[in-house]
Amino acid sequence: MRHSAGAYDNCSMGRVWLIAGLLFGLGAAVTLAAGPRPPRAPNTQPAGRRSASPVWRLKSHPTVALTFDDLPAAGGLSPDDTRLRIASTLAAELKARHIERVYGFVTADDLQDDPDSQQALRAWVDAGMNIGNHTWSHPSLNSQTAARFERQVALDEPALRQYAGKRDWRWFRYPYLEEGNTLTKRDNVRTWLRAHGYRIADVTLNFEDDDWSDPYGRCLAQHDQAGIAWLKQSYLDNAAQFIRVEREEELLAFGHEIPNVLLLHETAFTTLMLPSLLDLLQQEGFRFALLPKVEKNPAYAVDPGVGSPDGGPLPYQVLIARHLKLPPFTPEPVERLNSLCRQPPPA
Repeated sequence: MRHSAGAYDNCSMGRVWLIAGLLFGLGAAVTLAAGPRPPRAPNTQPAGRRSASPVWRLKSHPTVALTFDDLPAAGGLSPDDTRLRIASTLAAELKARHIERVYGFVTADDLQDDPDSQQALRAWVDAGMNIGNHTWSHPSLNSQTAARFERQVALDEPALRQYAGKRDWRWFRYPYLEEGNTLTKRDNVRTWLRAHGYRIADVTLNFEDDDWSDPYGRCLAQHDQAGIAWLKQSYLDNAAQFIRVEREEELLAFGHEIPNVLLLHETAFTTLMLPSLLDLLQQEGFRFALLPKVEKNPAYAVDPGVGSPDGGPLPYQVLIARHLKLPPFTPEPVERLNSLCRQPPPA
C-alpha cells in the first residue's frame, strides 16, 4: 500500500453542500485561479448515512474507464501467492466482462531482479491490456524537485518500450495523485510531460481501494474469515459511497457529469473483489469505455492551476481551486482497517 502524508481524504474540516450553478466553458487552454487548498474532510452526519444528491440528477448511464496503478507489484504478497497469478486473474476477469485495453500504470523499479513481477507484467500485456508511466520508483512530486521527478519519468520509459511494443504508453499517472506542492513545480512538470508527448491520466473516481490490501493479508494469514467478510462488505460500501459523492463533485465542478476514470490497484484483494465491484458499477448503470476515449472530453483539458501538497481527483481539484465547498461524505473506516487482524484470534 502506497500513501503519502498528504493523502487527500484524510483531513479534519467539515464539508457542506454548495448548491450553485457552475457552468463554465471548457477549452484546451482553461486555467483556474487558485489559492491555498483546504483539506478534504468528512461530514458530520451519523455514520452510514449517505449524502443527498445535489439539484442536478446523476446520469442514468454514466461512463467509466478502469485504470490500475502500481503494476506489477501493488500491495503486499502472501507467501503462497504470486504477482503472476494476480495479474493473470485480474486480466482474465476484465476480458470475461469484455473490458479490454485497460491501462495499468507501471513502476519499473519493481521489475528489477524479480522474475515473478516480470512475468506478471508480460501476462498483463499479452492479455491485451495497456501500460503507462507511473515513474520509476513511485516518489511523491512534493518531495522532489521538478528535474528529479522528470528523471523518474524518463527512467520508467525503457521498460514501457520493452513491454508495450508499438502500443501507446505515453500516458502518465502521478503517484498519490500529487501534482506538485507549488504552482511553479506543477507547471514545470506539466510542461515537460507535454514536450515529451505525454497525456496526464486524470482521475475522477478514487475510493482508496488499496487501503484494504494489508488488512486482507493479515486476516488471510490468521484464517480470520469474519475479518475477511467485514473487509469485503466495507470495501463495497466504501466504493458505492465515494463513487456517488465524486460523481456529485463533477456536477458541482462542471455543471454536469463527465465520463469517468476510476483508479484501482492491482492488489490481491482488489483482484478478489473485482467481480463484485464490476457488478456494483453495472448496477449503478455504468458503461465501460477506453481511457483515451474518455479523456477526450473537454473537462480533461482543464488545469486547476493550484500548487497543493494533497492532490486528488480532477473535479476535487477544480472545486478547491475555485474556493467552493464540497459535498459531505462518511470517511473510510481507517481505524478498523489499521487494527483489524493485528492480534491473533483467541484460541
